[in-house]
Amino acid sequence: MQEYEIGLYGLGVMGSSLAKNMIQHGFDVALYSKPEAERAAFRVEAPLGRYEVFPTEEAFVHSLSQPRVIFLMVTAGKAVDAVIGQLLPYLEPEDVIIDGGNSHFEDTARRGAALAEQGIQYLGVGVSGGELGALYGPSMMVGGNYEGWIRCREILQSIAAQVDGEPCCEYVGQAGAGHYVKMVHNGIEYAILQLLADTYHILSQGMGLPQEEIAAIFAGWKDGPLRSYLIDISIDVLRKRDEDGQFLLPKILDSAQQKGTGSWTMMESITRGVYAPTIAEAVYARFFSQEKATRSLGRKIGELSPVRKVFSVENIGGKLENALYCAMVCCYAQGMEIIRKASADFGWNINLENAANLWRGGCIIRSDLLEPIAKAFHRPQDCPNLVLSKEFAPALAQKEADWREIVGRCIIHGLAVPALSSTLTYYDSCHTDPMPVGLIQGLRDCFGAHTYRRTDREGDFHTNWQE
Repeated sequence: MQEYEIGLYGLGVMGSSLAKNMIQHGFDVALYSKPEAERAAFRVEAPLGRYEVFPTEEAFVHSLSQPRVIFLMVTAGKAVDAVIGQLLPYLEPEDVIIDGGNSHFEDTARRGAALAEQGIQYLGVGVSGGELGALYGPSMMVGGNYEGWIRCREILQSIAAQVDGEPCCEYVGQAGAGHYVKMVHNGIEYAILQLLADTYHILSQGMGLPQEEIAAIFAGWKDGPLRSYLIDISIDVLRKRDEDGQFLLPKILDSAQQKGTGSWTMMESITRGVYAPTIAEAVYARFFSQEKATRSLGRKIGELSPVRKVFSVENIGGKLENALYCAMVCCYAQGMEIIRKASADFGWNINLENAANLWRGGCIIRSDLLEPIAKAFHRPQDCPNLVLSKEFAPALAQKEADWREIVGRCIIHGLAVPALSSTLTYYDSCHTDPMPVGLIQGLRDCFGAHTYRRTDREGDFHTNWQE
C-alpha cells in the first residue's frame, strides 16, 4: 500500500482547491471528506498526479507515512473539534494536525494545548486568497507548535504564493498567533471594502455619475499607488452586466453579510486597547445595512432637507485616489497596531515586517502598499505607527487636503461615508497632542471621585469641584 506524504481532510471549495495545488506541486496526497458527493466530485475534477480519495477516516489516516501530517479544511467551530475527535484514535505522538480554517485564535490555542498533552503537534494556519488563491498559491500565516512547522515547512511554502522568489508562508508565533494574524488580515479587508463602498457611494449617489464613468475612474487607479487585488476586482464588479445587458451592481440588494472575523477583530481592538475606528465602522456599516426598512424611511424624511443634493468635485478621480491612499494606509496601521499589542500581551514576538511580507501575494489585501509597510517595520522601534513613519508621513501630508475636501463635501451634503470620515478622524487623532480628555477626567472626578493625574506633578488627585 502506498504511503502518502500529507493528508487533506475536507473537500469543499477551499479544501479541493488546496488539494489540487498540492497534487500539481508533485506531493503524494491522501484525501478524505465526509460527504460522498464531495469525494466523487474531486475524482472527476482532480489533476493528474499521485493521490487517493479514501472512503473512511481510518483508511485515510493509515495511508499516511509516519509521523503523519493532516491538513484540516473544515468549517470553523465545533466541526473542527468533532473532526479532531474522530481522527485521534488513529493518531500517534509526533503526528501533526494543521487547521487551515478561519478558527478563532483562542480555540486554536485551546486545541493546541490539549493535543500537546497527547504528543500531537498542532498548527493553526490562516489561509487567505479564496478559491483561486488556494488553487494557485495562497498566503499562509502559521502559528502553533514550532517543531510541527519545521516538519511541514517545505510542503506549505511550496504551495504558497511567491513574491520576488519568497514564499508568502511563514511561522509567526506560538499558540493561536497564525489565526490571530489572519483574523486581523480579515479586519483590514473589512475596512478596505467599506472604503471602496464609500468611494462608489460618492461617485454614484453623491455625484450622480453613470456606471461606465465610475468603472473608468477605478480603472485609472489600477497601475498607480492604489494597485491591489481589491481595486482589480472592483473594476470587474463595476463592469459586469446582467443577462439583460444592464449593469449588475445596481441590482444587488444593499444588505451586506459577514462571517464574524471582522467583528472578532473589532472586539480584539477593544480588548487590547487599540484605536481602530475604520475596522469598527466597517463592521457597524454591515450591521446597519441590514436595517433596510429604517433606512428607507429615513431617506424619505431626509429628502426634505435642502442639503441633500448632487454635487460635483473637480478632478474627482485624482482627489479620490489621494483620499483612498491615505485611508488605506490608516487601515493597515490600525491592523498592525492590534497585532503589535496582542503579540506583546501573549508573548508571541510576532515580526511585523514578516507579517506584512506574508500579505504581499496570494491574499485578499495584497497591495503595492505592503512593500513600504514591511520596510517601515524593519526597525519596529522606529515605527510607533505607520501614519508617522518616514515611509508614509510625507506622502500623507501631501495628499490629505484632497481627503479633507472629499469628506467635507460629503458632510455638507449629508452623504454617509463612514469609513472615509472615521479614518480621517483617526489620522487627525494621531497628530493631536494634547487630546481634550482632561475635561473627561475632571468630570469623572466630579461625579464619581475617580481621581485624575496632572501634567505638573506626580500622583493621583481628587478635587471638590462644586465647593
